[in-house]
This record gives sequence, C-alpha cells and structure tokens, in this order.
Amino acid sequence: MSQIDTMIESLANRRTMLRRRINAMSPTAQLPPEIMTEIFRLVCHAPEEGGKSITPLFFGRICKEWRDIAWSTPLLWSTLSLHISQKTYRSQAHLLKDWLLRAQISPLYIKLTTDDEHESTFCSLRSIMDVLATRSKYWHSLDTILPPQCHDILIDNHFSTLTSLSVRPPKGTISTFSEPPNMFLSAPKLRDVDLSGYNFSAMVLPWGQLRRFKTQFLTVGECLKILQRSPNLKECHLENVYSPELFPASITNPLESHLESLDVTLIKAGAVSLLESVTLPSLCALRINYSLPGSFILPVISSLVMRSGCNLRRLYIEKQGFHDDDLISCLEAVPSISHLRLIVLGDGVDSSTGLTAKLAAMLHPSYQSGGPLLPNLTCLEYQGRVYCDEGSLISMLSERWRVPASENPRVARLTMVNIISPSAFKFSAEFQHEIEKLSKEGMHLDIRLFGVFDVARPISLRSNCGCCLCRP
Repeated sequence: MSQIDTMIESLANRRTMLRRRINAMSPTAQLPPEIMTEIFRLVCHAPEEGGKSITPLFFGRICKEWRDIAWSTPLLWSTLSLHISQKTYRSQAHLLKDWLLRAQISPLYIKLTTDDEHESTFCSLRSIMDVLATRSKYWHSLDTILPPQCHDILIDNHFSTLTSLSVRPPKGTISTFSEPPNMFLSAPKLRDVDLSGYNFSAMVLPWGQLRRFKTQFLTVGECLKILQRSPNLKECHLENVYSPELFPASITNPLESHLESLDVTLIKAGAVSLLESVTLPSLCALRINYSLPGSFILPVISSLVMRSGCNLRRLYIEKQGFHDDDLISCLEAVPSISHLRLIVLGDGVDSSTGLTAKLAAMLHPSYQSGGPLLPNLTCLEYQGRVYCDEGSLISMLSERWRVPASENPRVARLTMVNIISPSAFKFSAEFQHEIEKLSKEGMHLDIRLFGVFDVARPISLRSNCGCCLCRP
C-alpha cells in the first residue's frame, strides 16, 4: 500500500470517528435502548403512503448504534411481508434465513403475495415456503396463496402457535372448487380461518376451536353444517350463498348458534331460507347483501331478530331497492340499532324507495306516533338516491345531533352521517350553512351528491373528521 493510500485510509477512519462523535451528541443518541426499540417498532407497524411498510433493514443503514439495536430486537423481525416473483425469490430466500434467525422465538406474522400465478411462480413460492416451514412452530398468522405444489411441505409440520389462517388456491382453480389444505388439524390455537375458493365438503379443520370463519359459494345446507360443527364460532362470513330449492319448505326447528356477527351475500332467492333456518340470540352485527329484486328479505331480517331476541347493534343491508314502507317496518322491529348502513343497488327512480321524506320524518326525534324510529342510532350511512327534500333532511340531522338528553333521554345523539347519492339537485345556501355549522359543532358529516349528467364532478360537503366506513 502506497503512502497516499495509507493517508486516505487514515482520513477515512478519522472521518468515521468524527461522524460517530457528532451522532453521539444528537438527541436520539441520548435515548435509552428501550425507547429506541419502541420507536422502531411503531415505525415498522405504520405503513407509508402506498401501503408499503418500513422494515428493520432500514434502521441498519442509518448508523452502527441503530443497527445494533435493530439486529438484537427479535420483535422487529416478527412480521414478514414478501411479494414473490421469479426474479427476486432467490435473494428473498437467502435474506429470509437471516431474518428468521433474528426473529428468534418471536411469533411470526406472515403474508405472501404474487402477481403472476404461473407454474414457475409457484416453484418460487415453494422455495420461500421451504425456508418458512423450518420455523412453522412459531407461525402466528399466515396469509398466502397456496398452490398444490406447496401442500406436501406443510403436511408434517406442527403449528403450535398458529391462530390465524387465510389461504386461497390459484385463481384458475377457484371455479373448480380446489381441494383445501388438510394439514391444519395440528394447530391447537387456530381460531380465525379464511378458506375462500375451496371445496367445502373436503374441508378438514378443528371446527370446535374456531371463532371466525370465512368462505364462499355454499349451499344453505352447507352453511348450516358450519354452524353445527362450530359451537364456539362468533363471526361468520359467507359469500355467494345459493340454494338448489327455489321455494324451500318452512323451517320448524331453527338451528341455534351463538354467533355475534354474520356477514352473508345471497345470490339465489332460495338462499333467504338461511336466515329462516337459524336463531341467533347473541347476534350484534348483521350484514346482508341481496342483489335480487323484491323486498321479502326485509321481513325475513326482522323475523330473525324478533325470533332470536338479540340485541342487534349494527345492521348493514345492500340490496336492489328499499321501498320505504318495507324498510320502516323492518327497522321498527330492531330499535336497538346504533349503526345503520343502507346501500341501494341499481339505479331505480321510484320516489318511494331509499331515503325518502317519510323515512326522514320518522327518524326525527320529535316524531309523535310512537316515538322516533331507531332511538339508539348514532351512525347513519346511506348510498343511493335521496328523495327527501333538503329541509326534511337537515332538520332531522340537526335535531338528532342537538337532541337534549334532559328533554328526550331515550333518543341517542346522531354523531356520524355518510350520504352518497346520484341525486341531481343543488344545495341551497341555508343547507350549506347548516351543514358547516353542524360540522363545527363536532358532528362527523360526509354528504356527496353526484349530478346525473356530470358524475365526474360531485357536489361534496364534508366535515374534517377523516372517518372511513366502519366495519362490523
């Protein structure tokens, strides 16, 4: 090494030493390692714009002190989110081995995604799964596409800490009802399962353990089997339920279940018999999606609630048309509702459907005949045409917000309202002024009306709440 090279190396070492001294004087350098670890954990769990998350590798590039903290904190390495492709899987598999070593015995939260569902991509996924399977006893949750090429890797593993499972077959096999994986009986803590896209009749699961279950394309009979097999089930999502019987026989002995939340999409008229076949005394949240015409789904809902004697708090209905008389009769049967979401499918022009003047009048706290509709309502979400005039609407909203507890203790304050409508009328100045006033007082408002001939330019009045649609 020449004298010049020696001098350059010496200067580089001195520069590194000076930088470390400068870093040591920064406020963050004075924080205890425990505080820095908590900051790193919060940053890793807060996704950036676009859904990307910061990984512990980011901290390792800042300085030696940060790298030492990050590398020695197993909790930072417990979350794995990999987007797998043919180009990157080799480097990912190599990095994954070090990642798992740093995680030590921390519970692993695993999510694997891919854009290309081809044979070569599945081979890449298998390589990743090979590495992950070496730590299967530390899996806490798994969310992935699971092609048949990966099944044999998992068969002889024990998933002693797995609590949440969401796996799906490749898209091309969903229509043929792919055979589901059958290796998760050795998961004594499994509670949450999503097997959408698999053949229900071949599912082998620890049914007695389950608290939450989701699947799709079932008959009414298969839905009832799920409830029979899962006595501890609390939340059930059943998409695209159908029935081979157009007019099922009347139900004499409904099945009783202790479900607290039921989310159902019905795609055949006969599938309504599912709601007639159960009694749900613990039901708190009910979401029904029924895209077929006809209002007979509404009395079925009210009959279910009255038969069950449940304290239903959240009701979400998506269907084609809501005649106000049928809707009001249904809502009268469930006065316990605090959160109501109505989505009117299609583009009907019947002025007696949806959010009408009659419905607004009955929601008004001063409604005299038997008291106001839904006295416990605190959140109202509506998507569809608005047929009531702006005067009736703003009067109901303002009075439900300002209702004095001393004068009407049986009526709850309406605190959040979201209305999205294709109605083509302009807000008056008085309406806009009242909306702004309610917003300043603290009511969370999001009212958007889209002109029929100018859908791209919505008229919008929003409060500054930043709320999104709540989920059950």
